[in-house]
Amino acid sequence: MRNLRKPRISLLMRGVPAALAALALSSCSSVTGSLDGVTGFEKVSGISEGAAPDAAYTLEILHVNDVHSNIDPVRISLRTGDGRTLRAAAGGPEALMSVIEARRKENPDLLMISAGDQITGNAANFDLFHGESDAVLHGIYRDDFYVLGNHEFDHGGKGIAAFVSFMKKHAPSAVFLNSDLSVGPESPMKDTGVRSAVREIGGRSVAFYGVTTPKKIEKSSAPDPDMTFTPAVETVNRLSAENSGKASIHVLVSHEGIEEDLRNAGKYNDIDIIVGGDSHSLCGGFGDYGLDGGCGYPAVLKNASGHLMCMVQANEYGKVIGDLLVSFDSGGNVISCSGRPFMPLDAAHAYFTDKGSEPGDPEAVRAAESLIADAGSPFIRSMPEESVSERLGPWRRKIAEHDALLGTAPEDLCSTRQPTETCVIRNAPVPGGSEVCRAFGEMYLSASGSGSSIFLGNSGGFRTDVERGPFTENSILSVTPFKNHIVRVRITGSELSALLSDAMRYISADMESRDGGIPCGCGFSYALSRSGSSLVSDVKIRLADGSYAPLEPAASYDVLVPDYIMRGKDGYDALGKKKPLEDFGTDADLVRKYLKEHGSLPRLSGEPAISSSGS
Repeated sequence: MRNLRKPRISLLMRGVPAALAALALSSCSSVTGSLDGVTGFEKVSGISEGAAPDAAYTLEILHVNDVHSNIDPVRISLRTGDGRTLRAAAGGPEALMSVIEARRKENPDLLMISAGDQITGNAANFDLFHGESDAVLHGIYRDDFYVLGNHEFDHGGKGIAAFVSFMKKHAPSAVFLNSDLSVGPESPMKDTGVRSAVREIGGRSVAFYGVTTPKKIEKSSAPDPDMTFTPAVETVNRLSAENSGKASIHVLVSHEGIEEDLRNAGKYNDIDIIVGGDSHSLCGGFGDYGLDGGCGYPAVLKNASGHLMCMVQANEYGKVIGDLLVSFDSGGNVISCSGRPFMPLDAAHAYFTDKGSEPGDPEAVRAAESLIADAGSPFIRSMPEESVSERLGPWRRKIAEHDALLGTAPEDLCSTRQPTETCVIRNAPVPGGSEVCRAFGEMYLSASGSGSSIFLGNSGGFRTDVERGPFTENSILSVTPFKNHIVRVRITGSELSALLSDAMRYISADMESRDGGIPCGCGFSYALSRSGSSLVSDVKIRLADGSYAPLEPAASYDVLVPDYIMRGKDGYDALGKKKPLEDFGTDADLVRKYLKEHGSLPRLSGEPAISSSGS
């Protein structure tokens, strides 16, 4: 099984009612309905898509974000013109490096930027090397700047200090931008980066700033008690004013997510470019190929001074690299935003998901080549840079040594979080939400021997799709990389209903960046209302015969949950006030135990269709 986490559509939510329109979760648990919202950006009228012919200066930026310890290509599914589903490997260090090297030959002054979440998310890698192999990767790319994402905080200041040390060793060209984080005198973080950096690029002075996502860090990660953050807009405006005599061009590297970047764009006084991350947004012309490409590349906005601003993001996991070109007039004002995202495809090993198609199927190879040749296509042919394979080889071999066959996956399972999002592995919407969460939940209930019939999880705890076929040790570590313990808690029906409602209220405030908290699991169902005092309604509990009955508010239920949300993370604040009754070990260990007994993942079937309340 390979990393098949879905691209995440950029839904710009206009308040809770729009964000939650017709959203419903059901069964073990599934989701039906749709999310309304703006699925892109309107271009500022009159702005050229290409480089301005009268530009006094053009700045080129290559960028990635949310690589999450992935040092291999990622298989995705694409829709062909005849409606078939084509599967091929996308991105990967060798292919992205070929793009970087080709662009550097054309423009030695270009920049390479990583916009956060360089690490964690793939435990097969991170648990062995704790970020060192990731630093090697960014050293290969020769990053110029990077920022911390929320997942760099998963192991507190000690984990950040280790990663920053690895970056110094393996990626010495990369400047750690940190405009908003401060730590106490006893912090293990002895290097907290630079508040801003000014660099001469092609004869012009350019200032750089970096911000992360404090609210998400506090709610979803593990920051140290002595860590504090200053507000992004206030901080960046102060720093850019201080740099006004040193630079005429200002670039912000942000890990706040596309919704927050859009909200803040018009508040920044001097920022010309935002290179973003966190929301995994797939921006560019991907929608025609069955991928949820919901935002333009680049987005053209205006800052607080009324000047044009360019904003970009480059999806996730090293599948895409963005190439942004921004033209300026002699006064340092943006006059044109252009460029494109590149998604390299390994056409030579493509195959159809139809029965009997194997990697390298000539018909599939031709179909992949056709997608690449399509006018305006965001795909390019994967042209691996062999030196990258040599440098990553020792790390990859070590990962392979720890892999082992554990069983089989009888069917493809999707890890989509929001309803109606396209599942990459299936290239179709999955209105039931995270199938992976449901299947893993069933395994937790069985292997724990707890007697519980309900598993409540957060969708973001299940990182990748599961591909039908062999299921290995590294498969588990890709799906559940965070070593969460599965614990039992006893709650009343009214507490369960309130817990679901409270979590969704927190999540809906920034659905794009917080959708990892969307409740999923087994043995319960619920619907979300379009409006009203409670977002959650129609909560049901699965009975022993497989049918569902309304939740009883006064009844007590034994529920299995990850200790992550037991600590009150991702909006599950009420759980943080309770104590677990029993700990059954890590999520991965329970899956290993289940597979040892059963040999394969459970098939999902029989979930009832639950629709939204529509109120």
